[in-house]
Amino acid sequence: MLGRMARFPYSGMVFAAVAAATAAGAPAFPAAAKSPAPFASFRLGDATAEFDRKGGFVMKRGSEVLVSGADLVVAQPGWRGTAAQSGARAVEGWPRRERGGAAWKCEAAEPGTKVRWRITETVREASGALSFRYEAVPDADTECAEVSLFIDLPLATWSGKGGVLWPTAGFTFPPEKPAGRHFASGVARKVSLDLDGRRTTFRLMTPVTVTMQDCREFGSGKYQAYAQLHGGGKVAKGTVVALEVVLVPDDQEVVRVAEEEYGMREKAVVRAVNLPGTTAFTFERFEIALDVAGTWETPFDPDQARVDGVFRLPSGRKLVVPAFFTEDYRETVAGDGVLSEPAGSRGWRLRFAPVEEGEHELVVAVRDRTGAEARSGPVRFKAKHSRKRGYIRVSDRDRRYLARDDGTPFFAIGQNVPGIGRPVAEYERIFPKMGRAGANFARIWLSSFSMGFEWGKPGRYRMRSAAETDQVLGLAERNGINLLVCLEAWRSFEGNDTVYRETDIHPYWSRNGGPVAVEMDVFTNPEAKRMWRNRLRYAVARWGYSPNVFAWEFWNEINCVKGYWERSRDVVAWSAEMGRYLKEADPWRHLVTNSLGSYLADDALWNLPEMDIVQGHGYWHPRDPAAKEAAKDMAGFIASWQEKLNRYGKPAIYSEFGLVNESWGDSPLMEDDAEGEHFHEGLWAPVFHGGAGTAMLWWPSWVDSHDLYRRFFSVSKFLANVPWTRAGFKRAAATSSDPGAEVTARVGRDTGGGIALVWVRNLRHTWWNAVNGLPMAPVARTVVTVPDLPDGRYALERWDTWNGLPAGTEHVEARSGKVSFEVSGLERDIAVKIRPE
Repeated sequence: MLGRMARFPYSGMVFAAVAAATAAGAPAFPAAAKSPAPFASFRLGDATAEFDRKGGFVMKRGSEVLVSGADLVVAQPGWRGTAAQSGARAVEGWPRRERGGAAWKCEAAEPGTKVRWRITETVREASGALSFRYEAVPDADTECAEVSLFIDLPLATWSGKGGVLWPTAGFTFPPEKPAGRHFASGVARKVSLDLDGRRTTFRLMTPVTVTMQDCREFGSGKYQAYAQLHGGGKVAKGTVVALEVVLVPDDQEVVRVAEEEYGMREKAVVRAVNLPGTTAFTFERFEIALDVAGTWETPFDPDQARVDGVFRLPSGRKLVVPAFFTEDYRETVAGDGVLSEPAGSRGWRLRFAPVEEGEHELVVAVRDRTGAEARSGPVRFKAKHSRKRGYIRVSDRDRRYLARDDGTPFFAIGQNVPGIGRPVAEYERIFPKMGRAGANFARIWLSSFSMGFEWGKPGRYRMRSAAETDQVLGLAERNGINLLVCLEAWRSFEGNDTVYRETDIHPYWSRNGGPVAVEMDVFTNPEAKRMWRNRLRYAVARWGYSPNVFAWEFWNEINCVKGYWERSRDVVAWSAEMGRYLKEADPWRHLVTNSLGSYLADDALWNLPEMDIVQGHGYWHPRDPAAKEAAKDMAGFIASWQEKLNRYGKPAIYSEFGLVNESWGDSPLMEDDAEGEHFHEGLWAPVFHGGAGTAMLWWPSWVDSHDLYRRFFSVSKFLANVPWTRAGFKRAAATSSDPGAEVTARVGRDTGGGIALVWVRNLRHTWWNAVNGLPMAPVARTVVTVPDLPDGRYALERWDTWNGLPAGTEHVEARSGKVSFEVSGLERDIAVKIRPE
């Protein structure tokens, strides 16, 4: 989706609000005390911590300042104002020195609302460390952007040094001012900062989201670490928002991000091939644990560590399946986030789904970076028939439609579910509801902000993200959802991508050790292309076994990559090259596609033989002249684009649509469309205009919050058992005697004679007219005529498209190749199915 970055939530301050505050002369970040008076002092080995009367502190080792300030801040929505500890009024009798520590209590008022927060800080010394507890309690119901503890870290001390938000992310304090101020973020148990081998650690008693930021763009000579006590939203009167931290100035424990420690230096060997049993089932996962050794720096580069399973099928055919390296993770809900931690098991796995019944033989082969090779002995197992129908293909009978391996037609019914914030929780909530409603399709993203596994330093994959995708695919399999897996969505190396997740350090960027300095060189640089092939191989190895992987999509709206319009042909050539590689690397031959931004089609891209599916995107947009008018009738808007996509002679899916605001966020008009009128129009229009699926709404949270899954139910019930691949459907010149009723029909030849799918809709009834209260008089009476049907008797079923139920069946006769029927009192729309008796 174009401009999508404007809508996603993220940790930290709203950029525009901070910039506006700075321009007005207000401080951009909480101001800590510059020279704290020593109200209380603590000696911690060779470090000293001195506290002022507000509770802010400076910690030094000799003359070197390790921490230069601390401030608890309550931010109002949009960061319009703050209630901060540093600017608060002390409660009478406070602060106090206590045995082994000190305590502060103060009150700070929110600007505007005047809600008062009582802030308490207590400090205790214990075994060379300081134990802190912060509490913030409002005296009335309120709403905030966040409640966070800001820790100031001097630029002079930490520039170029390293750190870890354990176990989520490692980072380096940027020596030069970065394009985006946030350079690391994640749910963490510890913040460990390494100063030439001596570590200063903040141990968090409860895992919380911590963000590292660079403050130089506001003229400040410091970095900040801020930990969120509360991630935003409503806070009830009297609620205690708390954080406990232990500060260790000279920590002996070394912590690392697990994903940095996957290297090995051993002799190449396959020690064991551990089958899960002796029986597999066709089209179902058969996961084999491997004990493999070798020499490599990273197991995610097949030029360093290539492990393959060579399967001999019952037919004698050989199938080579790539293995993948993994580490198990467990998830723990931590405040407003989820903490993913290694679960203790790592190694190589081989996921296989048999496509034939009978005895299989497997040999595992490994080759490492030294060129050494090893092979296992053969192991054998049998595959039995399952009830699954196989993978989704372009139909051999009709190249415009899709079918399973056994010939069963597949028509995609669903929506986008890209996964935002806590992605697994979102899918756990949404997929079962979609499945119960008859939906069978979802488009997901493996992007930087959602399950993208190739981010950070080159050669390091995020195993926690891959583990999340495992869970999502498992949910899809259990609920009958087939996934269009979009493998990438980034647009530039710097700037807007930081809105997604502040830890997104681009692996292809030369500033991060990658091979290219310019975005578009990703599509031409040999090393960048090799890295992308490695990503494809890993995705195939880990998830390619599943028939619920509908297709691989290379890149969401690839034309949005910076520099595309000057070098668009490079992208087309890259798409062809990667398509060829993927078809060779994927033993299950999943479909392959790409996507372009709203209102775009590219003959050069969609005519590539490597592109199996054509996609389109487009929205009602208040500032786009054409879309603003055309998409007021969403059915007509999508129908016109569906017809354009059909000209490539391939399965075509309108895979993004909806209502957006000026910045491409969700439109407020959606709340006025509580019945989902525009959603309904988008689902039904492609059915009668040659689509291989419904149009796919972008906003899954809106569907969920308004419980509009029944819209899927209606279309899925009507389309049950339609012979998409056998009928040879064509657009028929159906007519209506009343021009206020539009008729769209597709007519084909079933094995028993003709078949027709007909949509009759009142042109006055559109989502735009509905949400604006405009007149939508019903069509009193119209006679519909459907041509191109063989003469004979037919059963005509009328369907209520809003409740998914047949409204009655009648008997009609085709004469001179035409069937006519009457429709009365047409308020919105009906669907009609005509079959031979």
